[in-house]
Amino acid sequence: MVYGVITYLLRDNEVLLVYKKRGHGAGKWNGPGGKIEKENPVEAAIRETKEETGVEVNNPELCGIIEFYDVYEQDWIVYIFRSEEFSGEPKESEECFPRWFHLEEIPYHKMWEDDKIWLPLVINKKYFWAKFWFKDEKMLKYNLQEMSKEDFLSLQKEFLKI
Repeated sequence: MVYGVITYLLRDNEVLLVYKKRGHGAGKWNGPGGKIEKENPVEAAIRETKEETGVEVNNPELCGIIEFYDVYEQDWIVYIFRSEEFSGEPKESEECFPRWFHLEEIPYHKMWEDDKIWLPLVINKKYFWAKFWFKDEKMLKYNLQEMSKEDFLSLQKEFLKI
């Protein structure tokens, strides 16, 4: 199992996405993110966003937990964060280039197939837990459960060791 994070920065009806130039998700738009190293998910969300965009995230809020099965023949658990508290202007890195998208112009057709299912929940300040099954980058099926904040806080205790 691989553990990762994705962070979505939100401001004035816009979301910051990054176009991945290499590595996992190359050629797709996504939120800044990557693998969790010797750190907790919050620390990873802050580090990955800084590395990929130069933006310093403050108080990222965990809002989703997604289990991905058979993504590049590896299973992943990905912690989804959102934040409206950050400083700095996004800058291109070796790995990706960032761009603000108006919420009505999110390029779902150039993103992972599952993003259109759960990203609206992130944007609308909802909480969720989901499982997605893929084969050769094609989504086979999924199960998504939107939750109250209280139920989500209980669930995250099972997944996090913060």
